[in-house]
Amino acid sequence: MVTGRLAEFDCLLSTIDTFIQIHVALQCIDAEICQRSFIKAVSSFETVQPLMQSLRVERPIELGVVKVLQTEVCVTRERLLYELGETWNQLLLWTLPTESFRDRRQKMSSLSVGLSPSKLSQLSQAVLALSRMNMLPLKIHTLAERIITHFIEPIACDHTSLIQTVMEAELAIIRVNSIPSPAAERIPVPPSDAFQKLEQILSFLHKMLSGITLQDTAAQKLVPLIQKIGKLISGRLFDLLYENCILPALPVGSDGSEVLISFSTVMTDVKQFQASLDKLSLLPAGDEDEACGTESLIDRLSNANAKFASVRAQELLHRAHQLMAQELLESVCVSSDAPVGHDVSCEARSRTLDIFVKSCREQASGSGLKLPTCQIRYLAVSVVCSKHLSLICC
Repeated sequence: MVTGRLAEFDCLLSTIDTFIQIHVALQCIDAEICQRSFIKAVSSFETVQPLMQSLRVERPIELGVVKVLQTEVCVTRERLLYELGETWNQLLLWTLPTESFRDRRQKMSSLSVGLSPSKLSQLSQAVLALSRMNMLPLKIHTLAERIITHFIEPIACDHTSLIQTVMEAELAIIRVNSIPSPAAERIPVPPSDAFQKLEQILSFLHKMLSGITLQDTAAQKLVPLIQKIGKLISGRLFDLLYENCILPALPVGSDGSEVLISFSTVMTDVKQFQASLDKLSLLPAGDEDEACGTESLIDRLSNANAKFASVRAQELLHRAHQLMAQELLESVCVSSDAPVGHDVSCEARSRTLDIFVKSCREQASGSGLKLPTCQIRYLAVSVVCSKHLSLICC
């Protein structure tokens, strides 16, 4: 009887001790959130979950305490996620236009990043904390979408877009102003201009975010945040550049050296831009690139190069066919009286040739042979003339 009561008291004390540990952990999380120590807050929260799962209660009063603690855990979790999200938004502060990009009025989009050591430390902690709370992929996806919509798309589609970068003591700002063009039809952006502006944007992002890393659970290694962003924006970036800048800049015809020079210039600009992206670590490695199914800008231009070469080959074949047809049309009428025609534009059309033709005609008549009247190409006439010249030389 006594042993049973002692075991019951021991179980009750263990349950109370677990209640106290959970309560203390929740208080620590609140204090750590106020101090912006998000890594410690997440670590403390991760200790609460096993404690809650270890509880085995049956009494009504104990069940009531568990329900209260469950509510506090849910509220604390939501507060932690909210504070993490707010910190992310404040450290990567966007100013966006109210209208959509396709509205024809002037619009300005900007991104501000804190440069002080405390701000950068908070951003690094927020990234790691969001990653451990499984909220980072959503934040990175939203950031990538804003970069595409408000930075890259205006640069690739509007030739009047302007970029301004402001570097202050504790704040860096990049602005993209989209100014509507007065032209009735949209003017394509030259690839070199688009590449220059985009390099300015991407270099800003690399400078601000290159020092922040996160744990890649699939690869089991630390990965730069900028590389995750680059993996998300590269496909759309290449599509916008290829369709709005590169394709309109490719030569339509295939005649003349100017066309080849124009195509070579575009190819050189694309290679330089691709090299800049590689230097900024914005693109995944080759095997990762194939795994995510992203076709590089060089691959897209190589496909256009193959089409250009195919069109060039087809036009060369067509010209060769025209030349052959023209040569076939340029012929002379030959007969027994005029074996080499009356109008032969070849050298050595002299009395010696006339004597040779007359002797051949007499020999043919004596043997009963007669040259039929027909059309013969200038090439064949030239062969006859050359044959006659060779006989004279011999």
